[in-house]
Amino acid sequence: MMARIASTARLAIAALLAGVCIAVTATVSASDQSVTVTRFQATIRASTQLSVSDHVLMIAPRQAGDEGPLNAGAIEFRASARTASDGEVILTVEPLAPIASLSGGASGTETTIGFEGRGDGAQTGALSDAHPETVARWVGSGQRTGRLIFTVRGPVSPQGGRLPLRFLLAAP
Repeated sequence: MMARIASTARLAIAALLAGVCIAVTATVSASDQSVTVTRFQATIRASTQLSVSDHVLMIAPRQAGDEGPLNAGAIEFRASARTASDGEVILTVEPLAPIASLSGGASGTETTIGFEGRGDGAQTGALSDAHPETVARWVGSGQRTGRLIFTVRGPVSPQGGRLPLRFLLAAP
């Protein structure tokens, strides 16, 4: 009978140990699956980078008797911007000398310089002494390339001329 009690006691102890092991395993498994929520906020400021092939228009003298439009050359640009997905990016140009200085003192008609934009977001328009002109515009980040072809109308100095330009890329 003693053997039977010992055998029953061993079974009871084994069952108790098995129950403790299962409880410890369940506790360890539950703690391995804890969940942590982390919140963060990042503020990304707009940034721009601009590269242009030239900052000066070189205007050749007119041929005798030629009164038509005069090709003043082309300037290529590569503009990169990082901004919000709905952020506008604007490329402007302005002359750093009066456009009238190209006429060499000739009077009568006014000298004007127009530009034709080619490429992503490039526009067509005319330079102004009064304010910068938009030459390209787009929405969102990325890199854009283009070309601006300049044409002079009106009188030009017999020696030709030189017109420095300032380009500005902004992501307001």
